Amino acid sequence: MDNQAVQRRSKQPVAMRERLVDTAVELLINEGVANTTTSAVQRRAGVSRGALLHHFPSRALLLASTVERLVQLNEQQLNESFLHLVEPETDVEQALIALSDNMARPSYLAEMELWVISRNDQELRDALYKAEKAARFDLDRVVGKLLSCWKDYDNYQLLADLSVEFIRGVAFSDILRHRPEYRYRMISLWTDLIKGSLAQ
Repeated sequence: MDNQAVQRRSKQPVAMRERLVDTAVELLINEGVANTTTSAVQRRAGVSRGALLHHFPSRALLLASTVERLVQLNEQQLNESFLHLVEPETDVEQALIALSDNMARPSYLAEMELWVISRNDQELRDALYKAEKAARFDLDRVVGKLLSCWKDYDNYQLLADLSVEFIRGVAFSDILRHRPEYRYRMISLWTDLIKGSLAQ
């Protein structure tokens, strides 16, 4: 067997895993967690049951494997939104709105949906925790870019963490409301509170 054939064979398992993860991410975003079963992923990817189970012995591991990809997708979308801001380094409200809009996208809500169902699934919760912890650096980097004008304050990290948690909650509530104007108003009020705190 020549070197090229060996290289092709060594890449096959990686390509198969990527194919399965891509399929699971697509199903999560478009059809939700309930419809992202191992059988559905197997059928959509066009692979055998054995091939899927070789890479992902459980549904929890399959779902957890999508987190990194979802985080990357969400970061890309956020960066695209960020580029449209007029003065992102000074306009905190617009920066937080960009973050909020990103958290209201189907790809981010798919990530949140995974969090919710992990409440009663220890294996999924453990896998998600590990994946989210690994992705935390990327989130901190993006948020740091959005909130760069706060970095000179001693309590920057607290303000950043509180803002992320607040906006995540508002975006989650918007699933029922479907009222972006309410979400924007809450962000405006939050921004005023932070500015008032920093001015003291």
